[in-house]
Amino acid sequence: MTNLIILGALVLVPVILITVLRANASIAFMSLCVGSVLVTYTSSDVTSVASGFSSKGSLVTNQWVQLVLLTAPFILTLWFTRHGVKSSKLFFNFFPALSGGLLFALLVVPLFSASLQHSLEGQTAWHQLTNLQTAVVLAGALLSLVFLLSTHRTLRKAEAKRRNHR
Repeated sequence: MTNLIILGALVLVPVILITVLRANASIAFMSLCVGSVLVTYTSSDVTSVASGFSSKGSLVTNQWVQLVLLTAPFILTLWFTRHGVKSSKLFFNFFPALSGGLLFALLVVPLFSASLQHSLEGQTAWHQLTNLQTAVVLAGALLSLVFLLSTHRTLRKAEAKRRNHR
């Protein structure tokens, strides 16, 4: 039961944070993608540098470096885009937020310690989530792009109206 709560929290906490902060969920989803790229391509080099400053083993250092590389862009995005979504668009922001929460869980669980990772991966909910992995990524990318493009047009129209009123 505890593992199911942890897995649920990994999905719901990002969704709740995005919703409460009224952060742009599309950019948050994309920042998780950036974090994944950072983990894939830079974590070994960053771990080498960080190991020189840490007395912990390189495996523990590597896990922390990967967690930081994954979550830092996401956290910074939440901070810099807070209050960026109008209340009228919160409903549409929810769908990229949910995709972001699901993607967050999919990306962060493999970075946990082996024992926690093994216990979470034994859950039926985890198996269902991993089976939906492709759908989560495709839906999140599509919803994020649609949301970003629709809000971008709105900003351009608003800017044009301001110029016409001057």
